[in-house]
Amino acid sequence: MVAQPLIHEYSLMVDDELKRVVSGRALPLYYMMEHHLGWGTADDPAPSPKLRPLGALCVASCGALGGDAAAALPLAASIELVQNFCDIHDDIQSGRVARDGRDTVWWKWGPAQAINAGDGMHALARLALLGLRDIGFESDAVFDAVRLLDEASLATCEGRFADLEAQERLDMTSDAYLSMAAAKTGSLWAGAMEFGALAAGADGQARKQLAEAGAKLGAALQIGQDTRHLLDALGGSAPPSEDFMNKKKMYPVVLAFEMASPSQRRRLGDYYFKRVLEPSDLRGLSAMVEETGALDRAERAAKSLMDDALGALRIGAGALGDTDEIENVIRQICKVG
Repeated sequence: MVAQPLIHEYSLMVDDELKRVVSGRALPLYYMMEHHLGWGTADDPAPSPKLRPLGALCVASCGALGGDAAAALPLAASIELVQNFCDIHDDIQSGRVARDGRDTVWWKWGPAQAINAGDGMHALARLALLGLRDIGFESDAVFDAVRLLDEASLATCEGRFADLEAQERLDMTSDAYLSMAAAKTGSLWAGAMEFGALAAGADGQARKQLAEAGAKLGAALQIGQDTRHLLDALGGSAPPSEDFMNKKKMYPVVLAFEMASPSQRRRLGDYYFKRVLEPSDLRGLSAMVEETGALDRAERAAKSLMDDALGALRIGAGALGDTDEIENVIRQICKVG
């Protein structure tokens, strides 16, 4: 029998914890959350079990530092709830009508109730942490966990603000993009890994190194996702993403504006001065980005960030535990991310 990949094993553990936190509440509000989280009913079957990469990484980080996975589960559920709160709001902002093969919450129940569902998830994330006292955490550790969650939540909101603000501008630099990605995406991955270190009782230096590893991993995943969107458009292998159609400044596009000749920059501007992109624009735009060399440079940047993430992980956890398992989980996240 083939062993279950660790990301699946840990995702099931986190999913059970999420159900403990979310399920069993009477209001239909919580059914909306359950729908978004990928849980099915007889009338609304789920397409397939969802992976919980942030939660899985939290559990793996705890294990890498010699901790007990059970201690990490409330923290893993909490960071997953914040990610899903952000996803519900992002679906509204992007006009996304489907996620993971199902109607999005706003499309099924309307934007106002979707906002309620997302905000409720954020409240549940904090309550999950306040319950840490019940499994033996000291009050200082609980306070620290809530502080970390709120800092990560605020940072990701700041990153999302910067991402939306850049949507209608052509002057976003690659450095500004990396700062945005570190906040929007990296903050939650940093939080997941530091949560794992906190659950393991690691010292401040180990926690700092794991947080740095998570931030770089998140930025690498964001760049990788952007690059795949452009490669899919170039090859016609997938429908265009809502982010692409809404003129979100993907990293290869930002690089292309920096690397382009004056004539190439004018042609890129012709696309991005439009109110919205048309499906017919995507192949030509992607080809132009590739022509500037930006796709190759973006792939190199993602690899460099990933190498830095693994380096920070090995410094933070190598002296205290075995990093093989967590590196395995990270590789699995990169395959599905």
